[in-house]
Amino acid sequence: MKRISITGSGSYVFEEFDAPRPRSGQLIIAPLRCGICATDMELLDGTMVYLRNGIATWPFTPGHEWVGVVVDAGDSTFSVGDLVVGECTIGCWDCPACDSGNYHQCPNRRETGLFGQGGALAEFLAFPARSTHLIPPSSPATLEDFALVEPTGIAYKGIQRLNMPKGQKILITGGGTIGYLATGAAQADWDAEVVFWASRPASCGRLEELGARPIGDSEKVDYIFDTAGTEKGFAAAFKHLNPRGRISSVSFTGKETIQIPIDELVTNDWDFYGSLGSPNVWPEVIELISAGTTQPGKLLTDTFPLSEYSGAIELIRARKPETAKVMIVPHPSKEAALAAASKFYDV
Repeated sequence: MKRISITGSGSYVFEEFDAPRPRSGQLIIAPLRCGICATDMELLDGTMVYLRNGIATWPFTPGHEWVGVVVDAGDSTFSVGDLVVGECTIGCWDCPACDSGNYHQCPNRRETGLFGQGGALAEFLAFPARSTHLIPPSSPATLEDFALVEPTGIAYKGIQRLNMPKGQKILITGGGTIGYLATGAAQADWDAEVVFWASRPASCGRLEELGARPIGDSEKVDYIFDTAGTEKGFAAAFKHLNPRGRISSVSFTGKETIQIPIDELVTNDWDFYGSLGSPNVWPEVIELISAGTTQPGKLLTDTFPLSEYSGAIELIRARKPETAKVMIVPHPSKEAALAAASKFYDV
């Protein structure tokens, strides 16, 4: 069977590997859809913070935004044929951080497609059952929708960090995948009026299609969710934030440092939160997507088979205005995945 392996800065291979077998507490999953995000690109070019600080090392198989089908349930309560999604952060479940529910800060954690846990850019994936979530079989949502549960969870958690009451106005900076998903989540679960700052016209157009509008030049808000991770994005955020306002950020900047106006933060009594990952929100996000309340799959513009990963990377690097979300398709359907799995597993 085949997988993508990143071997160094800018280097990757499409390689053979042995069929994984489930250890206790593991499933074997055939990925059906896997998104490629900005973090994946930073992992590939070597700028991602986990590579810079030594938490992650090459080689590894990327892919943390995915949906798949169980082909070997091991000793779990899942069944062969179940559609599932899996969390990015996997705690040890035997430390104070995990005991308190903060498994995303577990000192012994693994992160899918980043370090310690292989990602979904592979034909088959061994994955812990405890970090796996079942997709409701009757849901009208698409595979493409469910492949984006993970980034939708990041957006959802970042908004949740603001402790924003329902019916408020929120500024979202950045119009990429997380900005788009945050707009839908804020409207659906917080009944929020969404205004945005984005630098790319195509991104602005997609956000306007969701009913958001550009923020006025002199307009102020109490709540900001940053997804841009750039100096221009932060400058826009702080320009529009009221005194005693709150901002949360999920952005990896790809840089060692970035300028933040600390004096203004202090004098305005601003609250500034970092928000890592998507812990403890997966059931809510799956329910949101399952009900069709938000449809993240509409962001998809291009798909490639696993063997054409290089083409997907070239397309993303081209930064064409019409390109939004790019996905890899390791198996085209649940039926095709189960048929392929029958060569290796009892399906």
